[in-house]
Amino acid sequence: MKKHQDYSTKILKFFASLKLAVMIIAALAILIAVGTIIESKYDATAAAKLVYKTFWMYAVMGMLAINLTAVMVDRWPWKPRHVPFLLAHIGILILLLGSLITQRFGLDGNMVIKVGGQSRFVSVPTTDLILYSTFDGEKYTKLYEKEVDFFKDSPKNNPVIFPVDKEEIKIINYEPYTIPSKKIITSTAPQSGRAIRFQLKNDRVNQTEWLFQRNPHEPALLSMGAAEMSFGEISKIKEKSRGKNEIIFEPLNDQKIKYLVLSKDEKKAPLMGQIAEGEGFQTPWMGLELKLISYLPKAIEKWNFIPQSKPTQTTTEAIEISFKGQKDWVMLNDVLKLFGENVAYFLSYGNRRIDVGFDVKLKKFEIGRYQGTMRAASYSSLVEVPGEGEKLISMNEPLKYKDLTFYQASFQQDDRGEPIASVLSVNHDPGRFLKYLGSFLISLGIVWLYVNKRRAARAQAPQKPSEVIA
Repeated sequence: MKKHQDYSTKILKFFASLKLAVMIIAALAILIAVGTIIESKYDATAAAKLVYKTFWMYAVMGMLAINLTAVMVDRWPWKPRHVPFLLAHIGILILLLGSLITQRFGLDGNMVIKVGGQSRFVSVPTTDLILYSTFDGEKYTKLYEKEVDFFKDSPKNNPVIFPVDKEEIKIINYEPYTIPSKKIITSTAPQSGRAIRFQLKNDRVNQTEWLFQRNPHEPALLSMGAAEMSFGEISKIKEKSRGKNEIIFEPLNDQKIKYLVLSKDEKKAPLMGQIAEGEGFQTPWMGLELKLISYLPKAIEKWNFIPQSKPTQTTTEAIEISFKGQKDWVMLNDVLKLFGENVAYFLSYGNRRIDVGFDVKLKKFEIGRYQGTMRAASYSSLVEVPGEGEKLISMNEPLKYKDLTFYQASFQQDDRGEPIASVLSVNHDPGRFLKYLGSFLISLGIVWLYVNKRRAARAQAPQKPSEVIA
C-alpha cells in the first residue's frame, strides 16, 4: 500500500513539476512559431491544418491542462494565500475549455449575398465530395457524399474511388494553389450542354464572354455590369422591363439563336430577333453592339489549372478526376459533368454549406472610396432579417442575431469594379462566456497575487525609528 502511494506521489510530482511546465511552454512556443511562419508564407488555412489543428497541438494543450491540474492538487490542502494562485490556474483551464467548445460546436464561415438577393447558407472550411446521377437532366439522385481533406490526405497517396456501373470515378490528384483558365469545346455526348460566345462593345467597352448552359432546363446567367445576360428559354420571360437591362438568348436550331432585349427604361420597347454566327444587333442602351462569335449546340466546359507554390488572390484548390480513361480537373466550389452510356454524373467538390435557418436579404451595399481612387476605404451592407427589419452591417459595426454575429468581411465586384455581392463573416461562439470567465479569473488572480505581495513586502519592511518611538 505504501509503495502504491509512493508511486502515485511520484507521478503527481512529475506532472506538477516545473521541469514539465518549462517543456510544455517550450513546445507551445515552437508550435506557435512554426504556425506563424507557415501562415506568413502560405495562409491561415495552411497554418491551421498543418499546426494549430493537429495532434501535436492538441497533445501539448492537453499536457498543459494536466500540468495545471496536478500543480493545484499538489498544493492540497489549500490555504487562503493559495487563492490567487488557484484562480489563475482555474481561469486558464476554463479558457482552454471554452476554446475547445467553440472549436467543436461553433460556426465560423462566410455568407455571400448578391446585391438585391438573399442567402441562408454559410460556407465553412470543411470540404465535401458529392456525386449525383441523372437520366433526364431534371431528376437527380445523390449517389455518394464524403467529407475530404485533401490538404492533409492527398489523393496522390490515397485515391478516392466512387464505383458507378462497371466504371470508377477516381480522384487521383490535388493541388492546393492553382490558377484556373476555362475553355468551352464541342462535344458529341448526348447529355452535353450548349454554349455561345459573344462580343459586346461600343466606344468605351469591348468584352468577349461565354455563356455555357450546363443543363437545358436551367438558364445560364452572366452579369456584365451594363446588362445581365442569360441563355435559356425566352418563353418563360414576360416581354416587359424588369427594371434592368437584359439580353435573353434561346436556341432555335443548330445554326440560329433567338434573342430578346429588355431595357431598364420601361418606355423603350423590347427588341426581338434571330442571329447566327458572325451576325449581331444594336442594343437600345449605351450604344452597345452585340456580335455572336460562335454557337456550340453541344458543348462541354474544360478547365486548365497551373499549379503555384503559394496562394494569391487568383489561386484556388483543384482536384483531378479519372473516368473511362479520361482525366479532368474541377476547382473548389464547382461541378464536373461526366457522361456514362445513358446517364450523366455530376461531381461536386466544395466547401460545406450550413443552413442558418433564416434568410438574410441584402437591400443595399455601399462602398466608400479613397478620394481620387477606386480603392475601397469602407463598405457596408444594409440587410433585412426576420423580425428585426433592416439592419446596417459595417466594418466596425457587426450584427448580432439569434446567437450569430455577422461581420462585414469583404465584397465581390465585376470587371468594371462595381460591387455585385457582399461577403459577410458569420460567427457562432458557444464557448465565449467560458473564455470571458477564464480571462476574468486569470486577471483577478494576478491582481490578487500582486496585492498580497505588496502587503507582505510592507509587513516585512523594517520600521523607522520615529515609528518605533511613537
